[in-house]
Amino acid sequence: MMAPLLSPLRQRVNAWWEARLPRQDQVTLAQRNLYILPTRAGWSFGVVVIVLLLASINEQINLGYGLSFLLGGAGMAALYQTHGNLQGVSLTLSGLHSVHAGQVLRLPVALSNQHRRLGRYGLQVSVGGHSLPQFADLLPAQDGHIELDVPTQHRGWLSLPRLTIETRYPLGLFRAWAHWRPRSQALIWPALDPHAPALPDDGTADEDEAARSLRRQGLDQPEGLRDYRRGDPMRWIAWKKSSHALAAGTGLVTREPAASRSPDRWLDFERSPGLAALGTEARLSRLASWLIAAEQEAAGQGRPYGLRLPGRELACNSGPTHLKACLDSLATWSPASHTGARP
Repeated sequence: MMAPLLSPLRQRVNAWWEARLPRQDQVTLAQRNLYILPTRAGWSFGVVVIVLLLASINEQINLGYGLSFLLGGAGMAALYQTHGNLQGVSLTLSGLHSVHAGQVLRLPVALSNQHRRLGRYGLQVSVGGHSLPQFADLLPAQDGHIELDVPTQHRGWLSLPRLTIETRYPLGLFRAWAHWRPRSQALIWPALDPHAPALPDDGTADEDEAARSLRRQGLDQPEGLRDYRRGDPMRWIAWKKSSHALAAGTGLVTREPAASRSPDRWLDFERSPGLAALGTEARLSRLASWLIAAEQEAAGQGRPYGLRLPGRELACNSGPTHLKACLDSLATWSPASHTGARP
């Protein structure tokens, strides 16, 4: 009967915490955002001291008085030192890297001890206060780095959960803690399809009928100009055109012979083979797997690839930057305006 009553109370307490914690990517711990309570060992220690004091009063034992006051003073000193062990500690969120849904997001956190004479020891940082904590010790005016594991489930922007930093140093009688809600969000890519087939090759190269006619007649297709792509040979660069392009503020221009030109590969949300029978999220997962395979193919064969989504198109290219742009498009694309895919 107590569990249903505690759940709404816990929700109200969490809502109260959230209202007191504005999102920020850097926080410095001070008295206004630190909290402290006795641990289970601390409560037991307090009970023992009180019983010892009462027994000393009842029996008029001077040695008991001394021992009671000595233990009580040690407890008060531990209270002060445990609370001060977190003061001046600064937490800063480092750069985030996207991962695929279902994978673990590594959350890098930089710790800094701003006190020049005292160290900070026995620090524990965890996600939500429930995951396995990461431990850190900071010498005076020293920095440290830890990484926390954050589980991911769905693609899109992920608001980072609440982090908890705590300490029970030096005696374990008290627990001092603080909460921190980072402001930055992590972009989660679609989950990889473990059953994705090989890259589709529908034979629809980006060649027009005129090019096919020239090839059938034994003639070479005329050279074409395009933007420079990573991995293009130096002999393909059209230096004269590139000089004008660089003067205009654009990049290099490549002259690519048709005989050595590989057809561009397009991965299409609606037309690529093998996607018609899949739902929206399954299509995105398969496209994510194909994009990684296409990047590997481009690194080995120099064949660029592009991505077509309803209402969005990324031109053919290759390289880590292009792959990230394609995966980011899959992560942020909304199926609200698409009616072709099954829900």
